[in-house]
Amino acid sequence: MRTLLGIFVLAMLAVATSTAQTEEKNNEVGLLLGGIVTSEPSVASGDLQVDTGLSFQATYARRLGGNASAAWYLEFPFVATPSTEINSTTLGQVPTNYASLFITPAIRVKFAPERTISPWASLGYGYGRFDESTTREDGTPNVSKRGTNTGVFQFGGGVDIRTPLKIGAPISLRGEVRDFYSDTPNYAVTTSSDRQHNVVFSGGFVIHF
Repeated sequence: MRTLLGIFVLAMLAVATSTAQTEEKNNEVGLLLGGIVTSEPSVASGDLQVDTGLSFQATYARRLGGNASAAWYLEFPFVATPSTEINSTTLGQVPTNYASLFITPAIRVKFAPERTISPWASLGYGYGRFDESTTREDGTPNVSKRGTNTGVFQFGGGVDIRTPLKIGAPISLRGEVRDFYSDTPNYAVTTSSDRQHNVVFSGGFVIHF
């Protein structure tokens, strides 16, 4: 997963570098770092806790139209979390951790896009995958089905702050929160719900070209 994220980021940077001189601020590449907080599933008997995880995000967006008041973008958030730990003192059969990946094409509305501070909101739907660990909480091999694919609803918002910095193209800072509402990983136990919230808090920078 880390290799795939690296290839995606390098490809986005290559696109930004090659087209910065030909297009003016119609495209964005965002590179962000953050943390994921997951809604903990409840089980009939026993305890189950899902820790926070370190998330990496690369997002490409293309401006579709708009004016000084609001602009519309088609965006492609790509969020990967290499490891989210699972803890239980009573359920030894649960996986020790899982990796997650979300790719959710979305429409973003940015307000006051030409100003120094521009808030925005995003709504989309796409693909998610969980890769459960090969070992269980009790140290034995995880014999349950591994690799969970899911549809994902994404909604969130954030703010972009313009800066005087340039790396061949203007750069702004970004802070955001996104909720990726998906199926649950295979916890190998029966839970009260088969859906969960995966809330990602991120910050980083955006290249405009």
